[in-house]
Amino acid sequence: MSDPKSGVSIEPGRWPLGADDVSGMIERGELELVQASPDHAGLLISQAEGHLQAAAPLTEVHPSSAYNLLYDAARLALTAALAKQGLRPTRAGGHLAVQEAVEAQLGPNVRHVIRAFRMLRRRRNDNEYPSLDTLPITAEEAEDSLQDARDIVDIMRKLLPRLGPW
Repeated sequence: MSDPKSGVSIEPGRWPLGADDVSGMIERGELELVQASPDHAGLLISQAEGHLQAAAPLTEVHPSSAYNLLYDAARLALTAALAKQGLRPTRAGGHLAVQEAVEAQLGPNVRHVIRAFRMLRRRRNDNEYPSLDTLPITAEEAEDSLQDARDIVDIMRKLLPRLGPW
């Protein structure tokens, strides 16, 4: 397989970019090594796609619920990339470890994906644990976030064939 931008041949495998960061996350117990599983990665992408489908009609009628589904879709898609590599976030690392591991390995190539995921993660946290001054999620915000989540799932689906075991 070749990179469409550079034309350089890219074979699935461990990515050198971010290897030290990911190794540190493993050492700190934020990630753990598990059996690399293309099947598990496919299952997670499929679940993410289901969440997107379920969220779409809810953006107008219950934006808060739609938003939670959108966040979960994006998180599942990022987690699929880790599953393909044989990496899994631990309780200690949680959802932040998913974000940081993908960001470390893909760097500036996915800055827009990580920026969108960060926003989804923070806003979802506000939605799940609101304070009295937390603004409710609007239908417009949920609709905008639907496209962000779709983009994340699509990019991760396209990335999976390029990933190999850690």
